[in-house]
Amino acid sequence: MSPEIIQAPEWAWYYIAIYFFVAGTSAGAYFIGTMEELFGSGREREVSRAACYIAFPLLTLVPIPLIADLGRPERFWHLFVYNQAGYPYLNLQSPMSVGSWVLLVFSVCALLSFLDNLVADKIISFPLFSRYYNRIPRKLYAVIGSLAGFFIAGYTGVLLNVTARPFWAATSPLMGALFIVSGASTGAAAISLFLIWRKRNSGGEVERLEAFDRVVMVAELVLLAALLVMAGRTAAPLVSLPFIVMFWMGTVVFGIVVPLWFKIRSRAERFGANPVLAHYLFILLGGLLLRISLLQAGQL
Repeated sequence: MSPEIIQAPEWAWYYIAIYFFVAGTSAGAYFIGTMEELFGSGREREVSRAACYIAFPLLTLVPIPLIADLGRPERFWHLFVYNQAGYPYLNLQSPMSVGSWVLLVFSVCALLSFLDNLVADKIISFPLFSRYYNRIPRKLYAVIGSLAGFFIAGYTGVLLNVTARPFWAATSPLMGALFIVSGASTGAAAISLFLIWRKRNSGGEVERLEAFDRVVMVAELVLLAALLVMAGRTAAPLVSLPFIVMFWMGTVVFGIVVPLWFKIRSRAERFGANPVLAHYLFILLGGLLLRISLLQAGQL
């Protein structure tokens, strides 16, 4: 039985799209860094280090659009606990509440990884942390943080599916999978830009990152195609203005196809720095436009 269509959610798309994009990119970067930490050679840690330097600073931006979208920022704590009969309690039946707690877990793990790398690189001197950071199970909280980040990246898509608007409901459960894959792609692009900035964009780690991103971008195209087929007539807004520009040109062409073409060609030829830099920026822009397009199309 198809879900009942409810009243349109009171969401400001620009706040929520920014939240989805920033949280997804942070989660994707952290996941990639953890995989390199767990399965890399251990001699080079450029990718995992870059991921840690990216994930937590991005997460510090997440509360801004979340609180702004609430309308009443002073009630932000209600995302974590509710007040009933004078006592606070957890509402684990609320997707927003569960997501907020998982986001908090992810943020704590990302902060630990961020501090860990600052101390290891001797950027800060924090005596207590310096004394114990090698004993702290870095890989353990990296795994916990990655699982939480993985949940957050997919949860944003699932949150749309359960809202029961026609387009969003018709694409369940592919929306969550698409957001996970897109977050991995934008996370890889953010790591690559960081490595270019630090002039560390070479070596075996970077080659593995590029190979991973090629696979992820192909998967993103496949999921997008499957999502549109599954959505059927409810996807009609995506073939009208302004979505032809935002979704088809911004996300599909410049956000996925063009960068993927560059990545495939770069295996045989070397491009200059500017085209390489541009295609990473295209991936990030495409990831943002993907979320804007799917959010707006679902509310029409």
